[in-house]
Amino acid sequence: MVKVSEEIKDTFTVQRTIPMATVNNDGVPNVIYVGMWWWENSETICVVNNYLRKTLANIESNGWVSFVSQGKNGSYQIKCRAENLTQGPLFEKARKRATERERPLPGRSVVVCTIEEVYQASSGSGAGDKLA
Repeated sequence: MVKVSEEIKDTFTVQRTIPMATVNNDGVPNVIYVGMWWWENSETICVVNNYLRKTLANIESNGWVSFVSQGKNGSYQIKCRAENLTQGPLFEKARKRATERERPLPGRSVVVCTIEEVYQASSGSGAGDKLA
């Protein structure tokens, strides 16, 4: 597991939604925006599954997901191993976030994304460099 710095976490946190990318076993990419997510800790991003279909199928087939962010601290890409959970404390936390809103959502599961790699995604010197 890789821990990300507060600077990198902040770059993601200031965005209301973040792009989440997956790929199927035939190499066909899929990118969506997710709005219901949180940092569980410096190694883990959790995403609430309300309506994930292709994304969830891709995660269940190969277990990889990637996120990218851009902010005043730069731009970063993180690659994660992902697991879909339908029980346990993180699932309960996700379900509560989804269902206890003014306009409730289903909160079907939580995708727990453990960070494996971090890359510089800003242009210029160091673009594409692996940071962790």
